[in-house]
Amino acid sequence: MKIQILTSPRMGSTYFYNLLRNRYSPTQHFIRWNEVFNFNVRKPIHDIQQVIHDAKTQTDVVAKNHINYFPNLDEHYLNDWLRNIPWYNIVLLRRNFLDTSISLARSKATNEWTSYTDTKVSIPLDDFSHAMDTIFYNIKALIHNYYHIPYHEVVLYEDLTFDQNKDFKRLKLESKYNYQQYREWYPEVDVMDSTGINVAPSKKITVSNYKELQEFAKENYHKYTSKRFRIKDGFIRRINWDRQWVDITEF
Repeated sequence: MKIQILTSPRMGSTYFYNLLRNRYSPTQHFIRWNEVFNFNVRKPIHDIQQVIHDAKTQTDVVAKNHINYFPNLDEHYLNDWLRNIPWYNIVLLRRNFLDTSISLARSKATNEWTSYTDTKVSIPLDDFSHAMDTIFYNIKALIHNYYHIPYHEVVLYEDLTFDQNKDFKRLKLESKYNYQQYREWYPEVDVMDSTGINVAPSKKITVSNYKELQEFAKENYHKYTSKRFRIKDGFIRRINWDRQWVDITEF
């Protein structure tokens, strides 16, 4: 099965990616599928043709893509990736716009992305404003479905327990997989293993000017407008997904 997570930075995607990878591709090395098209200094530049070829030919794939990395691809390659590979697409969305933006700004300041310390930082307003812009663009791209992707599931960060067993059982995907066959293929893997995650400390503790950022956000929410959702009290509300392409009914 080929699973693609579509999301944005600071939305719990590393945890969610590892959850799915543990269930579906435990004996294979899929590290390169984590933020496949992130070409910044932290990631190697992949041979795009080879990546697409591997995605087409591998039986079990778990890929995580931040929506803001798709513009890194030539349109031809992006269409090939999205249209010619039978992805089961899961959108992971965090509704807490304020904390997501602060989290992104803090990670950029500390370079703490998947493991965390209690380091206390003060975030300049310009950096926070840029983080808000980035998160808003990504949320809008996901909800408006800029790339016309069939969404098979939408998972909200706020609904995650960060217990892999519990979170996996709540997915529609859970009912689409043959566990008996899975155990025959990978008998050495305990599919009931529950691996947690080192959750980041509260930003109210690790960001010294949290209240300043909170007030700045309140004063600027009106700049972020969309016909398909609203930002109120720091949260994404009244979501109206692009149903022309979204294959879901609950949202």
